[in-house]
Amino acid sequence: MSIPKRHHFVPQMILNYFADPEGWLYWCRHRDEPGKVQRGRPSALFHKNHLYSTLSESGAKDPAMEQALGMLESAAFGVVQAVLEAVRRGTVPALSHAQKQLWYTFFLMQWRRTPENQLSCTSDDAASRMIDGILDELRLVAPDRVDDIARFATPESKARTMRNVRVQSLLGFRAEVMGVLERRGIAILRITRPGKQFIIGSRPVVKLTRPGQTNLNDPNVEMWLPISADVAVGAGQGDGGICLIDIDDDRMIRHLNRSM
Repeated sequence: MSIPKRHHFVPQMILNYFADPEGWLYWCRHRDEPGKVQRGRPSALFHKNHLYSTLSESGAKDPAMEQALGMLESAAFGVVQAVLEAVRRGTVPALSHAQKQLWYTFFLMQWRRTPENQLSCTSDDAASRMIDGILDELRLVAPDRVDDIARFATPESKARTMRNVRVQSLLGFRAEVMGVLERRGIAILRITRPGKQFIIGSRPVVKLTRPGQTNLNDPNVEMWLPISADVAVGAGQGDGGICLIDIDDDRMIRHLNRSM
C-alpha cells in the first residue's frame, strides 16, 4: 500500500468552492510576487510533501495523522454543504448539535494545521533550544547514558523530533477553546454584492483583533474561515446560536481578504 505523499493544509473540498467553472484556481504569492497571478488545480496547491507524516528513527513515514485529517474533512464536507445550501437560499442553517461540534473541530484544525501557524507557535530555533535543554538535563541525571543521548543530539534526530512533536500536537485541542466556540456560536457572512468575492490563503482562518484585544472570549475578536468565494464562517457573538450576516460593503470584504 502506497503512503500518501501530497498533504494539503487547506482542504481540497474547500478549494473547490473557489475554483472557476472549469475547475481552475487563480493564485499568487502576495509576499514575493503580488502582481504575478497564475492558475492551478486545487490538487496542486496548498500542500507539502509528507507534512503530517511522523518519522521513525529508521526514517519510515507514518501517515496516520494525514489519514485522520482526511476523515475529519470527509465528515465536515456534509456540514459545509448544509451551510452553503441554506445560506444561498437566504436562510440560517439548521445544524444539529453534532454538526456544530464537528464544525468547531474542523474550524480549529484549519487554524492549527498550517505550516505558518506551527512555526509561529514555536520556531525551529526555539524548538532546537528546547531540545538542547532537555538533552542537557538528561546528561546530568543519566551520565551513564551519554552515548545514547548523543544519538538524539544530531541535527537529523532533532529535526525528526521537531517534526513528530508538531504533527502529534495537532491532537492537543484544549477544552477551553472548544468551550469558547460553543459559547460564541457560529456567524456566517454572505456577500450579496455582485462581482465581489472572498479569497482563500495559506493560512485560511483569519483572526481580526484590536489593540489590547486578542482573547477569543472577547466578542470584538473575530475569526473567519472562507468556505467559498461568497461565504465565510466564523465565531459568533456569544449567544451560542447561528446568525447570518449579509454584506455588500467593499471595505469589510477587502479587510478580510487583505488579512488572509
